[in-house]
Amino acid sequence: MKKSFKSLFVLLFLAMPAFAQKMYNGLPVIQATTKVADYKIGEELVKGTWNIMPELVPDVLQVPVHGQQEKVVFYTNLDSITFDVRPGDKYLFYVALNGKDYALTELQGFGFQALPFDEVQAHSAYKFTYEQNINNVFLNALRGKYQLNEVVKGAANDTEKALRMVNWVHNQWKHNGSSEPSRPDAITILKEVKEGKQFRCVEYSVVATSCLNSIGLPARVMGLKTKDVETTTSGAGHVLLEVFLPDLQKWVMLDGQFDAMPVLHNVPLNAVEFQQAIANNYEELEIRSLSGASKTQYVNWVYPYLYYFDVRFDNREGLNIARETVKGKSSLMLVPAGAKNPKVFQVKYPMKDYIYTNSPADLYQSPEINTLQITERLSANTF
Repeated sequence: MKKSFKSLFVLLFLAMPAFAQKMYNGLPVIQATTKVADYKIGEELVKGTWNIMPELVPDVLQVPVHGQQEKVVFYTNLDSITFDVRPGDKYLFYVALNGKDYALTELQGFGFQALPFDEVQAHSAYKFTYEQNINNVFLNALRGKYQLNEVVKGAANDTEKALRMVNWVHNQWKHNGSSEPSRPDAITILKEVKEGKQFRCVEYSVVATSCLNSIGLPARVMGLKTKDVETTTSGAGHVLLEVFLPDLQKWVMLDGQFDAMPVLHNVPLNAVEFQQAIANNYEELEIRSLSGASKTQYVNWVYPYLYYFDVRFDNREGLNIARETVKGKSSLMLVPAGAKNPKVFQVKYPMKDYIYTNSPADLYQSPEINTLQITERLSANTF
């Protein structure tokens, strides 16, 4: 009996988080005198991004878990606490700010699962239009004004061109999630950047898409949305882009805000392939970035957004274009098999302009373009 009690005590002791000095409401407490905290997930230290906020009850930190469990250390300026976090589990503790304001903090572990889709042939009625860049005044002006030919000069292949271009756009301004341009086109955005303005993920994607189209690489803006897009009141969407690389004959995802291209086994991935690779091939997955974006931080941040994927049917460039539609709808949204077709964004914004599909084949039809004609024209008289 004594031996059993002793063993139970040891197990309970080992299960307790390390370094907690006090208890409050039955939960461990750590101390802090500043509102900014750090945390470490596995070997990745994230500094200065967590704000201690007692007004949030609880204040939730989502913890991505690759494998069975992940060691998480939460640091304040005075103290720390450690948990072994497993997918689907929750871990609660308090941060006592200046010894009086108690911030209930919750770690939520989540795992990674490949989304199910219907593998069927592309729906013939879903027709996409892409920029041909034949005498496009808007794109010619963009390319000339910002000397975009110099950005990709000497690139060994289309992949390198795409990496150089998205890096160039990434470096034009610092992200500001609450600022919008006066007009949503690349020339206006870059003009206002020169005036000191900073913009959202949307604007990184619009500018990178236009820049790639201007050098003859067909590109399109892509919207991502979380599983809870209808019920959450904020943070339900992210915007990036995809580019079709003629030398690989495939669509490839790029993120201008983070300067990122996902690659698996030396093959660049589209957004859906990226989602599958996170779940099935994380160790082999690579994030290519000329500015050194962190694989762990980027994957952990973007993964929740990789649930719904949408693109416009008409991806031509220029101002005041009468956009083509399909059955009166402007965009196609890829929805996981068995998931709900979302009809509202963040509780109150109707989503009326989508056709829904469960097949990636619909989303990833190759663009009908004359790449040889475009390449010859660009090399002859626009570079």
